Amino acid sequence: MQKRPISVTIFGILNIGFALLGLVGLLFSMFVMSHMGSAGNPFLEQMQENSLYSTWMKISVPLGGIFSVLLLAAGIGLLMLQNWARIISIGYGIYSILGCIVGGFVMVKIVTSIMSHNSNGPGGMMAIIPMLGGVFGMVIGLAYPILLIIFMTRPNVVTAFKQTQLVA
Repeated sequence: MQKRPISVTIFGILNIGFALLGLVGLLFSMFVMSHMGSAGNPFLEQMQENSLYSTWMKISVPLGGIFSVLLLAAGIGLLMLQNWARIISIGYGIYSILGCIVGGFVMVKIVTSIMSHNSNGPGGMMAIIPMLGGVFGMVIGLAYPILLIIFMTRPNVVTAFKQTQLVA
């Protein structure tokens, strides 16, 4: 029987860590969304009033919660060398890549809309900073799911999961 690839253990632990981080982030997002109007920040208030932002949050927050729970289960399953966990990890990677790209474009659209309707808003370089933050966030956000898909589809990883199924 082949040894468990170290990448499976590493990604199992990372899946659990990112899942827990995602669930904490979900709770934080729900708290911020419920208190956003009282924040006193005009930019945040305009974001909350933006229909695209409201729609995006109503879709992305529940999906984020569901996929965080799936990622937690997949992390535990990877540590137990369960093939379903490898498949869920790949599915999570695909969802995360698509969500990151769509979310980045949605946020750029929202910030652009708010900036164009706000004559008292920051001009010049200050208007570009949120855009650069969104692009930087997208690049960082894409790294883990891409690596997860690459490693979960490597031949030695696929073989290790198939051998586990044959033994069970």
